[in-house]
Amino acid sequence: MEFIHRLLDKTEWIVAGFLGAIVASWWHKDDLTDWKAWVVFLITGVACALYLTGIVSTYLGITDPSNVAGVGFLLGAFGGSLMTAINRAIKAADLWALIRSKFGGG
Repeated sequence: MEFIHRLLDKTEWIVAGFLGAIVASWWHKDDLTDWKAWVVFLITGVACALYLTGIVSTYLGITDPSNVAGVGFLLGAFGGSLMTAINRAIKAADLWALIRSKFGGG
């Protein structure tokens, strides 16, 4: 029950992150080829906004609630983009060659 109350306190951050991820998804049309990828993009944007907005706004000294929501929007936009870039890098990496080179397989 306490988890739900904490989420309700951060509703503004969640909405801001969701809108930020929607706006950022416009520039990632090539990466978001199906609805699953789009949903994961939105979820990662919202998760970044939810869990990082408080930390980033405290670090930057932002106390005005409307500005904190702006931080949530930016984190939602960049959070989905960051996860897309990480996913693209993992797909492009030859992990077996890296493992073989570290453990002497050729």
